Formats: sequence, C-alpha cells, structure tokens
Amino acid sequence: MRKIDSILITGADGFLGSHLTDFLINKDYFVYALKKPSGFINNLTQYTNGKNNFSLEGLDNQYNKRIKIPTNHKSLTILECDLKNRELLEKILKKANPKFIFHFGAQPFVIPSWEDPVNTIETNVIGTINIFEPIKKHKIKSRIIVACSSAEYGTTTNLNRALKETDPLLAIHPYGISKIASELLARQYFINFGIESVMLRFFNQTGPQKVNDACSDFIMRIAQIELGLVEPIIEVGNLDPYRDFTGITDSLQAIWLAATKGRPGETYNICSSKKIQIREVLNIALGFSKKQILVRENTPNKLRNTDEDIILGDNTKIKTELGFNITQSIESILKEMFDYWINYFQKIKR
Repeated sequence: MRKIDSILITGADGFLGSHLTDFLINKDYFVYALKKPSGFINNLTQYTNGKNNFSLEGLDNQYNKRIKIPTNHKSLTILECDLKNRELLEKILKKANPKFIFHFGAQPFVIPSWEDPVNTIETNVIGTINIFEPIKKHKIKSRIIVACSSAEYGTTTNLNRALKETDPLLAIHPYGISKIASELLARQYFINFGIESVMLRFFNQTGPQKVNDACSDFIMRIAQIELGLVEPIIEVGNLDPYRDFTGITDSLQAIWLAATKGRPGETYNICSSKKIQIREVLNIALGFSKKQILVRENTPNKLRNTDEDIILGDNTKIKTELGFNITQSIESILKEMFDYWINYFQKIKR
C-alpha cells in the first residue's frame, strides 16, 4: 500500500482552487486546503455538510489558533490562514510537508487593486514570499505551482497577435504588477535556491462555480430569468472586446501536466488560443433561455476604466512540451455553467 502524499493548496475555496481540491482528492492525495479568514465558505460546502458558516477548531494545539474547519472527508483538512501571516504559514507547511504546493491564493481582482493597492501587493507579493521562505528554511522537498495571470502582459496586447511567454510584461494596474512580481520571485527561488517552481499564466478561465467574469455574469442572470426569479433584463458592459476562454476541465488538465511534467523555472500560458467576442458569448448564453430578454449595453457600473480590445494567448509551449490539448468548446462550457446555475437557483427557490 503506497504512502498517501499530501498536497497544499492556497486559495482552495476559490474557483480554480476548489475544483483542484476535488480533482486531487479523487486522485487519492491528502489535501491541505487553505482559505482566507472570513468565517464563511463558498465552494467547498460539499465537504462541510452543506454549511456556509462554520465554527473553527484547534489543530494539534501547535498553532495556538482556532483555524481548522470541520470536514466530512478523511483526505481533506481545511484551514483558515491569511497569506500575510508568515508564522502560521510556516507552521502549516512544516506539518503538511507537501509533495506539491499549488499557490493559487491571491487578491485576484483589478478594480480592488486600484482601490487598495497596498493590500494587493501585500497579499500577492509578500504572500508568495511567505510560501517560499519556509520551503527554503526547512528544506522541504516540494514542487510549487504558482498561479500567474495574462494581466501581466498589459499593453503588450497591442501587438495584435496571440501572446507568447517570451513577450514583454507591461501590466497596467497594481494587480498585474503584483502577479509579475510573484512570478519573478518564484523563478528566482528556483535559480538561487533550487526550489522547483512552475509558473502558469492563466488567461480567462471559466466554468461552473465561477463568478465575477463575463461568462458567469451572463449565465447567472439568464438562469435566474429562466426560473422567473428576476425580470427579463440583463445589464452588461462593453461587448466589443475579444477574449480567450478556457473551461475548467481543460484548466485542470493543464495544471496537472504542469505539476507533473513542467520544467522547473519555466512559465506556461494556460489558454485556448481561440478568441471570441464578448457579444458572441452573450448571444450563446441567451440561446439557452426561452424568455425574451432585454439587453442593456454599456451599463456604467459594468464598465472598466481600461479594457483591452483583444486578449489572446498562444498555448504552443504547453501543447508541445507537455501534451496539452483543448477538449471543451465555448458552447459546451457555457451550457455546463447554465445547467449548474439552474440547479443552484432551483435549490434556493425551494
């Protein structure tokens, strides 16, 4: 009987992190799932008996904090831990001694990064240092997969072609800058200290449980309209840009390939290499409903201060080196999301 390896995920109750938690538990790993302190849980409620709110427990009394969230799965420990809490992270990493660390925790939004750049930098940059330093200090043999972002490219999108990993990083907001710093930190820990790190530049990732992107905003509203929960009106922002969407099934494929086959110190784009106009995404989503829906474009609170015309990634590197392939169409991704939200809102309606 093989020893069960442990894996640690930061941002485990986020979109990518929660799907990755499911994925790894199904592969028979023991998962330490870290989430930010909030007293509330979203995407891991299947492991907390459906409860969103929870009471915390101590963990082996060594943390001197009540940070453990009760779960119903023997292969999962959920812990509350702020990435800025260096001492607590060090204790958790020493105990977990994980084979892989998926560093997916972050302040992930552009607008809040303008409103509070200090928190964004502290969470994303110092938080990354707080992951790597205990690994270095205690010589923990882990491979770290770091979630980076297409936001790092910034004005490089003006090249009007698919973006490659070798293109300049010219981020235009604090969030993008924080992800550049995180990526370069991970690279330097590999070069200087031999800590295996693989960096993943995610373009638009979407699927069931996703919120706060165009796909989920459209689909959630249309599902509510279809069930008669809200009036048949959808307010949207700028529908003219083109984006590169990858479904969660393919995202997980890419993440696991990078973890098991990726070259340490290297960066890989995670994208479909296909562009689609946001207007077309909305049209596909509208097709799932039998209702007549009024669309109001360019709603002020839906508009960004800066909005690139086209963001398109080149996934040649991960396809060639690691064997990645896109298996989901945008139509199938959106339909899966629609079915998910219909089921979600039907349960609430009861």
